[in-house]
Amino acid sequence: KLMSIFEAFQQADGTTSRKYGGTGLGLSISREIARLLGGSIAVTSEIGRGSTFTLYLPDLPVAIAGGKSSGLDAAELARPDLEGTLGTAPPLLIPQSRAVPNPAEVEPGLLSGTTVLVVDDDVRNVFALTSALELHGIRVLYADNGREGIRLLHRHPEVNLVLMDVMMPDMDGNETAAAIRRTPQFAELPILFLTTKAMPGDREKSIAAGASDYITKPVDLDRLLAVMRSWVAATVGASGARAGGEAPG
Repeated sequence: KLMSIFEAFQQADGTTSRKYGGTGLGLSISREIARLLGGSIAVTSEIGRGSTFTLYLPDLPVAIAGGKSSGLDAAELARPDLEGTLGTAPPLLIPQSRAVPNPAEVEPGLLSGTTVLVVDDDVRNVFALTSALELHGIRVLYADNGREGIRLLHRHPEVNLVLMDVMMPDMDGNETAAAIRRTPQFAELPILFLTTKAMPGDREKSIAAGASDYITKPVDLDRLLAVMRSWVAATVGASGARAGGEAPG
């Protein structure tokens, strides 16, 4: 599998419950940068000992401002043109099987004071999410794997919503969601998947496993917050309706 690992979203262990995390993009990006620089990247590997990656770059002079020449400037050549792409994201998908309020009609401050459980093995994603959510008055709990996420959920039944990755080691997001749904008290708990998995059938598989919503990365924060508000509002509304129905007439 030494060649396939350089393809986007591919890893030597491609299962969603693999031992190690990551998205399978690092080597693909590295190979593309090497190509832009006129070079290449190679790998040798021995089971039980490890892998060695070698980056080959040409030592070529390039013209720069003023007519002078210099060594190859990797930072300039490898820098992507991001103009027009920042802040864009695929549309968020909300299942039609459950009535969820229109995000535009939900009170913006609804999330303040709520508790959100983030389940993700990538500390960079967790840091970015936690920093953003806490600015909106949200209390954030964190687990780096599915089993720990389930344990935290049982210790903190006050959790209002779960944000979870699909591809995690040992116990993936689908298995974790299914396990959560087997506990009656969490049957209506919103579980939003944030993931890079966007192949045909991925969303349907996760929804069937127990996900409330399936959001592909990159995620626009404002749109994510809007969807979170919608699900929290729907849960609050459902709880109110049940409470009202149980009250004596």
